[in-house]
Amino acid sequence: MFSALLAVCLLGAHSDQLPAATWIRATDVTGEIGGAGGTVIVCRPFPPDGVTLVYTHSMFGGDVRERFTPSGAMLRRVEMTTANAAAADYYAFTASVSRVGDRFLVEVPPAEYAEIVVRVDDVGRHRLVVGDETIDLLEASGQAHRIRLDVVTLTWASRLWGGQQAC
Repeated sequence: MFSALLAVCLLGAHSDQLPAATWIRATDVTGEIGGAGGTVIVCRPFPPDGVTLVYTHSMFGGDVRERFTPSGAMLRRVEMTTANAAAADYYAFTASVSRVGDRFLVEVPPAEYAEIVVRVDDVGRHRLVVGDETIDLLEASGQAHRIRLDVVTLTWASRLWGGQQAC
């Protein structure tokens, strides 16, 4: 027991030299004014293929999927697909659209964002797909709540002692 405690303490002393992990965080910022506050509702490690924000298009229906990967402290949109051609054309003002299986790929250039804030409601039914897990953001927050998505970098020590609360 003592040797394990000693090992953890020694590692903690050199935690700045150990690799950190990049996580996706979703925070309910409803009612927050210009601050970094809010209630964290999702905090998960970024899977290798990124995370996907899925929502129902408010005018044309069908789901829209935007896939993001971390790029330093930024969210980098790397892919956007829709379930129907009308929604794809809506987003493709300056881009082309191609059919890929039963979906439409909107060929927009990658874009980077420090954060993305969405207002969740029962029309959009926003979901965040992280690996095999789908988190219903409306269910996790509430009708007309504002959800901020951003990237956080957590050291192994903060994960060990803080768990998901480290976000």
